[in-house]
Amino acid sequence: MRTSLRAAIALAIAIGALLVATVASATGPSPDMPVASTPSSPSAKPPGTTCTIQNPDCNDRGAGGGQGTPQIVEPRPGMADVRPTAFDIATIGADDRTLTIVFWSGVEPCAVLDHVDVSYGASDVTVTLYQGSDPSAGQVACPEIAVQKQTTVLLDEPLAGRTIVDGAATPSP
Repeated sequence: MRTSLRAAIALAIAIGALLVATVASATGPSPDMPVASTPSSPSAKPPGTTCTIQNPDCNDRGAGGGQGTPQIVEPRPGMADVRPTAFDIATIGADDRTLTIVFWSGVEPCAVLDHVDVSYGASDVTVTLYQGSDPSAGQVACPEIAVQKQTTVLLDEPLAGRTIVDGAATPSP
C-alpha cells in the first residue's frame, strides 16, 4: 500500500512539472528578451558604435545582447588558472578611446576578471579578456550560473575607424 501511495505522489509531481513546463513554454518570450538588430550601412565605425561577435565590423547600432544590467567589474590581477574569455559586445565611446566590453562569465570567486590585453594594428585593435579564479577563496563550490559582466578599457590610441577583434575568439597563429 505504501509503495503505491509513493508511486501516486511521484506521478502527481511529474504531471505537475509537465504542466508547468507546458504553460511556461506556451507564454512566449519575455518582453525583456533581446531582439537582434539589423546591421546598418558598411561605413566607417563612428564613436558610439557597437561591435558584436556576429558583427565584428561594428555596424550594429542595436541595443546589444543580454538581459538587464551587467555587473560592473574591474580587473583584479593575481587570479589562478587564468585563461582567455570571449566577449559579446564592445562599444566605443564618443571620445573614440573608452571601450565598454560586455561578456558572459561565472560567479565570483570562481570566475574573476584578471586583466585585459590590447594590441594595436593598422586595421584593427585586438582586445583579449583574461579571467581566472580567486586563489584566496580556497575550496569553494562553483555553481554553473551565467553572469553578464561589463568592464571599461581606456585605449592608448583612438580607435580611428579600426575594427575591434576579440582576441579570445581569434585562433592562435
